[in-house]
Amino acid sequence: MFAACNTPKPPAPPPPEPEIVSVRPVWLDMPLSWEKLVAIEDWLATDGLKSHQSLRIEALLQLNEGRVTYSRKDLERSSAPAQTVRVRIAAARDGFKIVLDDPNAGNASKARAKIGVQSTLALLDSPITSRSDVSIVERSEWRAKAGRAERLTPMRGAWSRITVHHSDESRSPLAGGTLEESEEVVRLIQKFHMEDPDHKWGDIGYHFMIDSAGRIFRGRELKWQGAHAGGAGGVNNLQNLGVCLLGDFSKRSPTEAAFKSLELLLSSLREEHKIPAARVFPHKEFTTTQCPGPALTNWLKDNVR
Repeated sequence: MFAACNTPKPPAPPPPEPEIVSVRPVWLDMPLSWEKLVAIEDWLATDGLKSHQSLRIEALLQLNEGRVTYSRKDLERSSAPAQTVRVRIAAARDGFKIVLDDPNAGNASKARAKIGVQSTLALLDSPITSRSDVSIVERSEWRAKAGRAERLTPMRGAWSRITVHHSDESRSPLAGGTLEESEEVVRLIQKFHMEDPDHKWGDIGYHFMIDSAGRIFRGRELKWQGAHAGGAGGVNNLQNLGVCLLGDFSKRSPTEAAFKSLELLLSSLREEHKIPAARVFPHKEFTTTQCPGPALTNWLKDNVR
């Protein structure tokens, strides 16, 4: 009987070093804008994974410094509910802490990160509005056209239900955007609703709109029924408040900031108008449509109680 051959296998070669991407990222040469912040986030999730650590640290610093800048502006102008802005500030704080904890970060980078953390903590410690005090960008602020009363239906009775939509368009920044960018989108939606031959409505169809940064815009005045839920003769619009999240969410989810503002707005509207949870609907409940998309539909099911 012969012993089995136990010739040892040669050791496996070490794994190859990851390839370092040396292409200069486009965001380095961009001025501060929401487009730049989105570009940095996309880069960190793709080419940034194979880039030098010092460049990734710089990306984190610029991303979170930008978040702080825009959060401060939103708080100063009350253009978004303070609780919503806090979501963005907390994300910036956590991003700065990643840099502080990184052993590869140099002294200059850690100094910027420390200043960033201090800035976020100061903003998080600032007074915030109460849950029922929802900051709204008024029609005058987004420069709405005057509604055409002859094409509008006066509100009769009391508001008894709420319908949630998405705008299903590609112009809205899906990762935040500036106030000015969202104001332009809202004006374009109003123009479409009032001038498109298939609509010719008296005003924008929704009563409220929410962008991806969590800003809430006042749409059609509450003295008028909406034009958003359809039905023969517009029956589904009767006593039905229309709330629309800006963007196409048929295949993706709204941001955490948008969800937070939706939560605050629905809570405020339901409390003010005594609307039960069972009377908050996704648009798809009224017509053949996928609006407002699966993620938003599921959120309503799980969070409106």
